[in-house]
Amino acid sequence: MRVLLLNYKFPPIGGGAATASAQIAAHMVRQGAEVAVLTSHVHALPRREQKDGYTIHRVPVMRKRADRCSLPEMGAFIAGATLPALKLAGDFRPDVMHVFFGMPTGPVGLAVNRLKGIPYLLSLRGDDVPGRQGGGLALAPSLTRPLTRQVWSRAGKLVVNGEGLKERAERTLPGKPVDLVQNGVDTDLFRPRDNAAATRDTTRLLFVGRLHKQKGLSYLLQGMANLPPSLLDKLELELVGSGPDEEPLKALAARLGLRAQVQFSGWVSREDIPARYASADIFVFPSFEEGMPNVVLEAMASGNAIVATDIPGVRSLVRDGQNGLLVPVAQAQGFTDALTQLLSRPERRAKMGERSRQIACNMSWSAVATRYLALSEEIVAAPFMRTAVAAGRKAR
Repeated sequence: MRVLLLNYKFPPIGGGAATASAQIAAHMVRQGAEVAVLTSHVHALPRREQKDGYTIHRVPVMRKRADRCSLPEMGAFIAGATLPALKLAGDFRPDVMHVFFGMPTGPVGLAVNRLKGIPYLLSLRGDDVPGRQGGGLALAPSLTRPLTRQVWSRAGKLVVNGEGLKERAERTLPGKPVDLVQNGVDTDLFRPRDNAAATRDTTRLLFVGRLHKQKGLSYLLQGMANLPPSLLDKLELELVGSGPDEEPLKALAARLGLRAQVQFSGWVSREDIPARYASADIFVFPSFEEGMPNVVLEAMASGNAIVATDIPGVRSLVRDGQNGLLVPVAQAQGFTDALTQLLSRPERRAKMGERSRQIACNMSWSAVATRYLALSEEIVAAPFMRTAVAAGRKAR
């Protein structure tokens, strides 16, 4: 199987979905596939790079930052990546494409499909599915929906990573089957800290993700502010990430009297993230809606107890009362109550962290890659694809 993977963000650019695509690529190679990746070029990154057995091709698309991409920059990716993708498809001659994100990567895959006849699997990740609260692409649904329907309709397979996302995708294009493939986690990279490092007077909370309204962080801060001083004084919260709500959240933390408790760390490189998880006691995730968040899985593999909102993408990972506590969406009091429980009972918190690690150890990227390859085989084995694929293989 020869796979061309398209993603407008790929490590070190981007977050959870970028990490997922890199892990899937590496594990597909280990299982015998040939993989080429086309993605965005930012700053001093090499235009072409060999990594983990696959080749990364980076194209200039006007993207300025590694941690975020504006709507105009997404449009620039479609314009700037289409011709390089067509050329790479001609040179590499893939059997199938794996296209991550319906927007803005989807139209690039659609162009290659129409002009080169190469089928594609479309992996939907969240903001690219209409209906998400606060999703970046929700700003222009009337513009993106017609193209979204074309991209989705032509896909050989639609894949999502969470039940909530599956439901939204099925509402967007009724009648189109949607496959669910949950994320995996690298349990060697993300590990609990040594017990000796755990002796300290404060309890550390950690959040990793975009500082955006959709993540619900204002409710977490309000919930913390409601804690009694005896608990709040021994509490630290680190927010790792950046986004449009960074300054409003800093102002809110100041108004709530939380300046001493809350640390805004900004965007942190992927190489430094495992140490942040390992130094935390509780991972907090107040999001309104998710597919299946990689950050929660990474926190679990790192031995963190989890306090998160009760949403489908999280509910499949956090077993309420076993490895964490689930709280209602957009309710500060839920975070107050959950944090009070875990701060008052450190032994329970520690057992939850151990259970998190056990659950995470049963979720591997190798299994995810196997499933993606199986779906790819189904695509190329479809009756209308057999002749084209056989001709492409013969031409090599």
